[in-house]
Amino acid sequence: MIGVLIAVIFAAIVYFIAAALGLPYIVAVIAAILVLLSAAPTGGYGLGRRFGRRY
Repeated sequence: MIGVLIAVIFAAIVYFIAAALGLPYIVAVIAAILVLLSAAPTGGYGLGRRFGRRY
């Protein structure tokens, strides 16, 4: 839970920095989404498996 909050805060910071630099709105949103996806904690297992789960 704390990892998700840190990721959201970090994405908001990136958005405000991009907006302060004068980048267009869509670029700032895309940058924030990319940071949010890369910073989201996955537990070391990734977001999914390529070929499904193997038991």
